[in-house]
Amino acid sequence: MVWSVISFVLLLAGVGALAWYSAVEKHHDNGTEDAIPEQDPLRAFAPTPSMRATLKYFWVVTALIVVQVALGAITAHYGVEGGGFYGIPLAQWLPYAVTRTWHTQLGIFWIATAWLATGLFVAPAVSGHEPKFQRAGVNFLFVCLLIIVAGSMFGQWLGVQQKLGFEVNFWFGHQGYEYVDLGRFWQLFLFVGLFVWLWLMGRALWPVLRKPSESRHLLALFFIASLAIAGFYGAGLMWDRQTHLAIAEYWRWWVVHLWVEGFFEVFATVVIAFLFVRMQLLRVRAATTAVLFSTVIFLSGGIIGTFHHLYFSGTPTAILALGASFSALEVVPLVLIGFEAYGNLTLSRAREWVRTYKWPIYFFVAVGFWNLVGAGLFGFFINPPIALYYMQGLNTTPVHGHTALFGVYEMLGIGLMLFCLRGLATQQAWRPGALGFAFWAINIGLALMVLLSLLPIGLLQTMASVEHGMWYARSAEFLQRGLMDKLRWLRVVGDTIFAVGVVALGWFVVGLKTGWSVKTD
Repeated sequence: MVWSVISFVLLLAGVGALAWYSAVEKHHDNGTEDAIPEQDPLRAFAPTPSMRATLKYFWVVTALIVVQVALGAITAHYGVEGGGFYGIPLAQWLPYAVTRTWHTQLGIFWIATAWLATGLFVAPAVSGHEPKFQRAGVNFLFVCLLIIVAGSMFGQWLGVQQKLGFEVNFWFGHQGYEYVDLGRFWQLFLFVGLFVWLWLMGRALWPVLRKPSESRHLLALFFIASLAIAGFYGAGLMWDRQTHLAIAEYWRWWVVHLWVEGFFEVFATVVIAFLFVRMQLLRVRAATTAVLFSTVIFLSGGIIGTFHHLYFSGTPTAILALGASFSALEVVPLVLIGFEAYGNLTLSRAREWVRTYKWPIYFFVAVGFWNLVGAGLFGFFINPPIALYYMQGLNTTPVHGHTALFGVYEMLGIGLMLFCLRGLATQQAWRPGALGFAFWAINIGLALMVLLSLLPIGLLQTMASVEHGMWYARSAEFLQRGLMDKLRWLRVVGDTIFAVGVVALGWFVVGLKTGWSVKTD
């Protein structure tokens, strides 16, 4: 309780200091409006063969989004009907353990695929250099990613069906650790694939990195963020089949917290700034300064803040103190996300040509909103020691998980995908009706999913945990009561709106190929 209170005080102090800094520096006003070009700088841009080869990555991203949402709906429905789906005994073929694993893992897969494709698209665009056999490398990496996705999912199904022995299951089946569920072979395959991606980007960026220029520092930050994405996934290889659970969990949280919540955040900041600089909506110097500042404050709280996952793993009080204090500071940079979101919204209206990028930019604005609400408010809601003691593993955890993972990283993945699709066909005019509907349906559906169902259930569970104990809050006796059943059914409202929005997004992306999303006049 003491360290929980101290974390509140540090949070308020950090927010106050950052608000003061923002007021003094006025960094949200970069003074570039007068410098915004009258015409789209990318309009005369001709995509290289390797850039065009990234298009199939985005097709796969769109397909995986739809499949992930379908699996999420099935998994949520198992909570009210046990092993069935509206009377169909679906659990005989797709048990809860499989659908939940696939739902979580596919999110990571398609986020990573969208970001890898964006990196491969951006690198030649920036350097103007198409290395020899770059297109072949992009195609080779694509095949590898398909094998990893299909192979790991099939292996997990076999593992849950107990068709693999213990050792084979560890290597090719289901490890049982959320976010690193895939077998060790697939893990190693993905780790190598990330470095192949880094090599492909590095060889395209190298000519520009070698030459002194105004954008060199921002490019270096972009490459370092990409290196961190590739390298820090290696933390998931630090345990073996019979490693003690506490040790394995320690390294798993490196993947979840530092790889996903830390370096993904840095990469997101760099790549958005980079795209706006490329469109001449931001000055290079202002963007570089903002990225450096954001990186420092993201990582200063995030790295040591990882300890909040280790409060109750037999660690000493010092770990509790550091984890509580620094994880509270993770919220501090997110308070200023509103300035960034408002700045992005303002940029989307700056010139007529910028409006053709309206919906990709709106997804970036949504990233800012959910960063503050999902990652910041709902994340801090469950992070203090006293909160984690009573809330860990209740429905308050998926409140944070859905609003932070989908709200931030998956919204960003969609925004980056749309930005690259726009860049691959700058001469085309989009019919944005389905895309606009998708944006609002996805965001409204996500909010209703949390506010009507997950959050009320989590709060009721928390009260039960405080009064009776964690065992009771998670028991069938408590969760199968009438009120809890009604609250679980209320998820249908938000989930349906959300799912319709995702289908509309898929319809729009397919329409770019078939023609129904493109203006013909």
